[in-house]
Amino acid sequence: MLTEAKNIIGGEYKVGGTGKVKERYNPGTGELVGRYTESTSEDVDDAIRSARRAFEDSHWPRDPKLRVRVLREIHDAIIDDFEYLAKVQTSENGKIIRDSRTELNSAADFFDYYSGLARDLYGRTNLLDQNTMSFVLREPMGVVGIIAPWNAPIVLLARSLAPALAAGNTVVIKPASYTPLTIYALLDKVLERVKDIPKGVINLVLGGGETVGYELVKHEDVDFISFTGSTEAGALVMREASINIKRLSLELGGKTPNIILEDANFESAIQGAIRGSMLGSAGQICFAGTRVMVHDKIYQKFRDNIIKLIPNLKIGNGLSEDVDVGPVVSDGQLKRVMDYIEVGKKVASLLVGGNQLSDGEWSKGHFVEPTIFDDVPPDSKIAQEEIFGPVLSMIRFKNLDEVAAIANSTKYGLSAAIWTNNINNAFKLARRIKAGVVWINMYGRMFPEAETGTYKQSGIGGTLRGMEALNTFTEIKDILINISE
Repeated sequence: MLTEAKNIIGGEYKVGGTGKVKERYNPGTGELVGRYTESTSEDVDDAIRSARRAFEDSHWPRDPKLRVRVLREIHDAIIDDFEYLAKVQTSENGKIIRDSRTELNSAADFFDYYSGLARDLYGRTNLLDQNTMSFVLREPMGVVGIIAPWNAPIVLLARSLAPALAAGNTVVIKPASYTPLTIYALLDKVLERVKDIPKGVINLVLGGGETVGYELVKHEDVDFISFTGSTEAGALVMREASINIKRLSLELGGKTPNIILEDANFESAIQGAIRGSMLGSAGQICFAGTRVMVHDKIYQKFRDNIIKLIPNLKIGNGLSEDVDVGPVVSDGQLKRVMDYIEVGKKVASLLVGGNQLSDGEWSKGHFVEPTIFDDVPPDSKIAQEEIFGPVLSMIRFKNLDEVAAIANSTKYGLSAAIWTNNINNAFKLARRIKAGVVWINMYGRMFPEAETGTYKQSGIGGTLRGMEALNTFTEIKDILINISE
């Protein structure tokens, strides 16, 4: 399965203008997955012009029935090529194949859900006084730039793309440099199947953030940017977008507290702690629950039981059906994770793991042992910063006040989890934690129908889920009519 990815601009497949060919390798095996050619700023400009023409000249923004049909067909394209797309994603970013399949189902669900909302861009009418009628309308933004991440590329693209299209926008997509082949494979299958979509509604430009991403964010003819990535990169996007007062939505980093109260279902909480922090994506997910906070009364029992389970986890190539933990995405990410582990050894006790795996079947990949630190100081670097690796910090607490303070002590506010059989305590704690989504006795589940927020430095600019996502990708216009004449 060797993919030769190209730009898709105005419905045509084009090679990037730099002539610089980049190769992508499976981070678990070192095998060549495919190639692409990096784009120039002129390629980006070409894609933006194509999107603008489609928005201004086609009937796309003004034909909700067409948008319903197209969104349903995109859903069908994902389902029809389900296994192929799952394997491309796993081959390129290392995520275990079971998780890739789960994410493909979620991606298809986004298009299914928003196909049902594309005809429902409701406004509001109001008789303001005896002579004045107000018509408040929701209108599409125009050209939307979507900068997608590498850790869950298909589903996180779908999360922005589905509501953006449902609202009547046209789009220019820049995938992460680690996963251009995955997004190309998706859009190639979509355009192969969906014949009704006007040329230029969906455009794809491949290349790095310093060229393609920068040009997309600063371009005067892009009306809105949807960015998912690190908080540091998001700050740069926000700064550049501010020059043109560009609308934007940022979903950024996280440092999720996974809180185990003393009355929690013990086995469920342990499985939730492992699943939330290291399985599948090897901790490379924005809502990874890498801060596991355990009540003092059950701390030792929890610690003793969780470390018994770690040696049973199978680490390896994500394409293998029986693997639990895949590789990290690159040499650079491997070094970053190992550096954090060395920092952790200086401030806490290493319970299990802590090593790079480089022998035998791991010799050609980027593998880190699932790692657990004991009694981690809440203000330490490994408890405060996003590591993006299979590194779990155990933190003990004695009461709800203390754990709420610890949970809120980072700069992030993306998500949180609480395990308890006392629903009153669960709600009290959930209300006190500054996070856009809180799971109670579950971990990591999200649905297109349910809005999620972002607190603090985990994001800004509107939700990408639920009916509210249509508001994220639309402008408000008030038309006032004098009805006295």
